[in-house]
Amino acid sequence: MRRMLVLIWLLGTAVPAFAQDADIYQRRPGDRFEFPAKPSGMTFEEFELLETDLRMQDMMAAAIVPGYVHFRIHEKKKGWYLVGIRTLGYAGAVYLAANDKSLWRVLFDPTAKYTDKDHARNAAVAYLSAALIGGSFIYDWVHGRVLLQRKQTRIRFKYSPVIGWTETRRGQALTAGLQISF
Repeated sequence: MRRMLVLIWLLGTAVPAFAQDADIYQRRPGDRFEFPAKPSGMTFEEFELLETDLRMQDMMAAAIVPGYVHFRIHEKKKGWYLVGIRTLGYAGAVYLAANDKSLWRVLFDPTAKYTDKDHARNAAVAYLSAALIGGSFIYDWVHGRVLLQRKQTRIRFKYSPVIGWTETRRGQALTAGLQISF
């Protein structure tokens, strides 16, 4: 009993310290791009995209919610496509359940092909459903991360400071100097 209480106490004190994010790696302070001041022409959507970072908890959410990452990075059309694709995958699983079959049993039971007369059709539906569900999740996560990084790079490039030589003419005088612009 005493060991159980010590274990519960350890879990109660240690787990909240690490409960901020279910993640494998630690975020360093320099992970985000910091502006000295927000550029005047920056929209809220651009600022929000720069502040977005996809973590392991987003991966878990993308496994449950179809198109989660694409909706989060303001790619609504692709997000809705992923909702439709994953819905088709779930519809295949529902079809198998309506015929008293389990998606996992059809996929992983090697004896089913000898006992079930409709095994070829059920296997095709099961493999297609699994491919649609798994493929839409992987596409959402991987393509969403790549797309977010491209968008963030474009925004950083658009608003990054530019240092260069400048020449200005005032009347007859030509002046040269160093210019920093945003």
